[in-house]
Amino acid sequence: MYLHADRLPSGTILKDFDICIVGAGAAGIAMAQRLANTSLKVILLVSGSPADRGAPDEGRQALYHGTAGDFLQKVDPIFLRRSRLNMYGGTTNHFGFWARPLDRADTMPRPGYRDAGWLFDERELRPWYIDSHDFGQFGPFNYDDMDFWERVLYARCFDPLPGDKLTGAIMRAQYEERLHDFQVQFRQQLKSAPNITVLFNAHLLTIATDENQRHVIELNCSTIEGSAGGSKAGAPFTVRARDYVLACGGIENVRLLQLSGDLGNNRRDQLGRGFMVHPLLTNAARVVFDQPVASDIRNFFREQQIRLKPPPNALGGPRGVSGDDYEHMVAPLVNPELVFDYLMFNAWGVLAPTHQTLLEERIGNFRIILYFGADAASAIVNLNWEQTPDDASRISLDPERVDPIFGQPVAHIDWRLNETDKRSAVRALKITLDYLRDRGANQQEMITDVGGGAEDWTFAPGEGALETGDHHMGALRMSEAPEAGIVDVNSRLHRTDNLYIAGSAVFPTGGYANPTLTIVALSLRLADHLKAVAGRR
Repeated sequence: MYLHADRLPSGTILKDFDICIVGAGAAGIAMAQRLANTSLKVILLVSGSPADRGAPDEGRQALYHGTAGDFLQKVDPIFLRRSRLNMYGGTTNHFGFWARPLDRADTMPRPGYRDAGWLFDERELRPWYIDSHDFGQFGPFNYDDMDFWERVLYARCFDPLPGDKLTGAIMRAQYEERLHDFQVQFRQQLKSAPNITVLFNAHLLTIATDENQRHVIELNCSTIEGSAGGSKAGAPFTVRARDYVLACGGIENVRLLQLSGDLGNNRRDQLGRGFMVHPLLTNAARVVFDQPVASDIRNFFREQQIRLKPPPNALGGPRGVSGDDYEHMVAPLVNPELVFDYLMFNAWGVLAPTHQTLLEERIGNFRIILYFGADAASAIVNLNWEQTPDDASRISLDPERVDPIFGQPVAHIDWRLNETDKRSAVRALKITLDYLRDRGANQQEMITDVGGGAEDWTFAPGEGALETGDHHMGALRMSEAPEAGIVDVNSRLHRTDNLYIAGSAVFPTGGYANPTLTIVALSLRLADHLKAVAGRR
């Protein structure tokens, strides 16, 4: 059911919940959806309102105005308020749900590049990846089935040559608002579920624990009064539950723990450290081939809308991982209502390094998008790459700046690229240009000069500027031992027995894939874990 915190008397204590989820973006809504219509009593705290769509209220969004370190200030000075939305549905309101799972190489330590790795590989996440596919109606979970994708895209990647360091890979996207806006897709389900309370205008201020920070006792919250431009703190209230989940995004989760006495920090002071994004060079280089590139190869790199008719009971079952039984529709639909019989999404191909390339080169994973010109012979090279976990790249509180509503210190992001990150970009571009030269791209022009350090690269508004992907990862990394990270294999704080983290902050590594599919998969996994724990009590 839907409730509004601003209709509660001041000082209200909401209690007797099994689980309290704070935050209603991709992670929080995925968990609430998974827990709907179970025996568990769940409350979902939402900063926004039921009608939220598109852009957030300016007053609430002001809570996300933080400060940036010197390097981030040069790259993207409005990164904190631009790349995240403080509203119902969170950042799912302004993204296209680009989807791909992590690669095997992303979950493993890679000697000579990074020691960090996941506590499980991508095969363990596979059941939840398949379920998370339903959120975007992406059809079969078959990213490696290149025969299928070349068939439905009417395409082929470049022909392989001996010694190739790159191969083709598939990306998908969902631009339909009723699907990629999670609060729209699951609104009715959450509103009608008898065990789910969705509480709007509910803002977590601090987390109260016992003396040793071993157990969360309650959450101190508040409403907001007023409208955009005149907002102020409203009535305080308290929430009590058996278990708590922070699902407020890769930056705000950290800030809330820091505002609560550095809750979850370890002996190595790693709370908020290891913050990663996906660095981007969207116009890294320009190439011209000796002759026009074949249309089917260009089709591989061209984003296309796909329509698939699924077989009966395909989604979530064994038939949902194969494309063989899906009917691909390309002809116009005579009856527009027939569109509801199909899964509709976008897909396209990219270039990515082989596992062996990553091991030999000792660099981060990356993807290359090629944008071909109208002449069919020229293309722009777009680079997105993996960043190494680095404790010097961190989220902290800025004691000199406070938010305009509750007067709490804002987040400060000191994002950095280290020498390994720079080398990954340089090698990725060299490998890509060599690969394309072998296919006839003998005219090559670097748009971004990557010869020096990243501080000397091109910054906005120049062509070929370094950009930040809006993917906040890693500052609450998952680890086996408490001294190596903040949460355990089940995303619970190592030293606090009833507080969990949902979202990309727990990623030990990032790969190159957009993180939302993995965020949803981990959130579904966490929801299933909490159901299992409740069943054992």
